[in-house]
Amino acid sequence: MSIREFGNELLTGLLAFTVESVPGAVGAGISVAADMTSGDNGCLPGAPDQNSGETTAETAAPRSVAAVGVATQLDPAQWAHATGPIWEAFRSGRLVLRPEIGAEASDRGSFNDIGIAGLEGLIPGHADSVRGAVFLAGEWGGELPVVLSIYLDRPPDSTVLRDIDRYEPLVTQALAVVEYCAGEEQVAQQMLQMTQYRRVIEQAKGLVMGAIGGDSNSAFATLARASQHFNIRLRNLAVALVEHVGKGDAEHPDDPELVVQPTNPEREIAARVWAALTITPAIMGPAE
Repeated sequence: MSIREFGNELLTGLLAFTVESVPGAVGAGISVAADMTSGDNGCLPGAPDQNSGETTAETAAPRSVAAVGVATQLDPAQWAHATGPIWEAFRSGRLVLRPEIGAEASDRGSFNDIGIAGLEGLIPGHADSVRGAVFLAGEWGGELPVVLSIYLDRPPDSTVLRDIDRYEPLVTQALAVVEYCAGEEQVAQQMLQMTQYRRVIEQAKGLVMGAIGGDSNSAFATLARASQHFNIRLRNLAVALVEHVGKGDAEHPDDPELVVQPTNPEREIAARVWAALTITPAIMGPAE
């Protein structure tokens, strides 16, 4: 089996495992910016030449790398037609929920609820099965984001967020390993370094648990809701929160170009979140 075939099989298997494990999941996919893929020498198909010029989140041509279930059609359709919440996640680097937790479902149908109305004719057969989606982006990919998409037969809730918190590292770290096996050592090293922020997120979750109780999964759901509410990347919120409480620097990758430095507004948001957690726990209490 070639590295290309092995990489696709590994990622597809992990996505299938994620779908089986997340309640209500009917599809999952992983997408990357174009020049994070490895072209003729790598295991990710259809990539342009790595030497074609610098690519950023604003100029990259994102593409679906692997998918299972309804994501095999929904991810490529959104990329091809430049519409939908997967684009929002890719451009902003934020966790995107459709519909957002607590939002009432629209009477116009599930595709409208998750922000891809207008594609029903292009991807028939899914309008009745897909009623929610989660798009997790920008937590490990630096300026060239990776997007993990999960499609659901129900609106997302705290249980879904907890389970995605469990399985997201499996998929994203597997992608880094696949890139490494394909000979893309520099890209793989950057992706592996970015996973260091996973430890900072774990530290932030520990702070939430200490402030309001609950388990690790409830703490992640609390941070995710704060990220959504304040329109801030989850990774940036975690770094700012850890540094606000610890009065020092968080753990960072060795490469200075990969270091996350929260902005002053983001640090102010982290301070507000911490105040809400420690002064008025009911505002940001653990998800039920």
